[in-house]
Amino acid sequence: MKLILTAALIALTLPLMAAEPQAGRPAARPANTNTMVVKFRAKPGKSDEMKAFWLEMQKEVAKSEPGNVQYDLLVMAGDPMVYVIIERYKDAAAVAAHGQSEKAKAMFAKLGELMDGAPTADYLQLISSK
Repeated sequence: MKLILTAALIALTLPLMAAEPQAGRPAARPANTNTMVVKFRAKPGKSDEMKAFWLEMQKEVAKSEPGNVQYDLLVMAGDPMVYVIIERYKDAAAVAAHGQSEKAKAMFAKLGELMDGAPTADYLQLISSK
């Protein structure tokens, strides 16, 4: 009976575990997304490095991603260890291309050294802008 209950519990939790984001990565992005708001917490003592990382990534996106419309770097006013990126793309293809340059991939590899926990992300679809 214990074996049956254990197997049932595993069967019920596997889909939930598969839906959880991997460590260091936000949840999967819906296909109709063109805007993202992503928060990253810097490890203690790494805030300046985190800021420099995102400023460099902002330059890389501007240079290598023509489909990027907006890429803003912010810090939470009440918690300067939390960096917020607001990014918007012209279409789904531009979103899919995001972060695919060799330099961006190499930079993302370093991000794990700077982050305290996994990032959080909200995915949006723009309706209108001024």
